[in-house]
Amino acid sequence: MTVALSDRLLMVYNAIDKERSLKGRVIDVGSDHGFLALRCLEDKITPYVICTDIHKQPAERTRKCLEDNGFSDISEVFCTDGLTGIDLKRYDNVVMAGLGGNTIMSVLTEVLKRTPHDILKEVDLILQPQKTSDELRVFLAKEGFEIVFEDTDTDRDLFYVLIKARFTGISHELTLEEKYYGPCLLLRNDDKAVRYKEHLDEIFKIRSRGNPELRKLLEERHVL
Repeated sequence: MTVALSDRLLMVYNAIDKERSLKGRVIDVGSDHGFLALRCLEDKITPYVICTDIHKQPAERTRKCLEDNGFSDISEVFCTDGLTGIDLKRYDNVVMAGLGGNTIMSVLTEVLKRTPHDILKEVDLILQPQKTSDELRVFLAKEGFEIVFEDTDTDRDLFYVLIKARFTGISHELTLEEKYYGPCLLLRNDDKAVRYKEHLDEIFKIRSRGNPELRKLLEERHVL
C-alpha cells in the first residue's frame, strides 16, 4: 500500500514529469518526514531520491522512513542547508515545498553560482513557496528561469500555489499581473484557478492600502 500524501504534497507529486524523473533523481529539499520521496520510490517514477533538511531531527525522520520501507540503497538523506554539498545532474527534479519564497531564492542563488548552465537547463524546479510567491516569480524571471506550469489547491482550508520552472538563461520581466497572480494561472479559468485568484483579490485589497503597486494593479483589474 503506497503512502497517502496530503493534498498539498499530491499537487507536488503530480507536477513531477514522470518521463524525466525516470532518467534522473527526485531531490526533496526540506523533506521533513520523507513521504514525498517515499511515494516516488514506491511508484517507481525515479530510480533514486535525495532528501535534505537543515535540521537533524527531520533528516533522521526521513532517513528512518526510507530505511523502514526498504529503500536505503536507492536514497540518500543529508542534514544540510538547502542544496549545499549536492551537485545537480541532468534530468534532476528539485522539489522545494513548504519553504518560504526568500529561502527558495537563497538556495537557488547558491546553486546558480556553481552549476554549469548546460546542466541547469536539464533540471526541473518544482516549487511550493509558503509565502512571497510574487517575489519568487520576479527572481526566477530575472535569473533566467521560465515558469512553465503553475497549479493551486487547498489543504486544510489553506491555499497553496505551485510554480514549476526551467532554466533558459534568458532574463526577462513580468507584468504586475504575472508577478502577483502567476503567468500560467492567469491563463486558467478552471474552478481551482478562479477560486485562487478571487482569494488573492481579497488579500490584495487589504494590502493595497499601503502598497501603491497593488492598488494600481487592482484598479487595472477592476477589482477596486
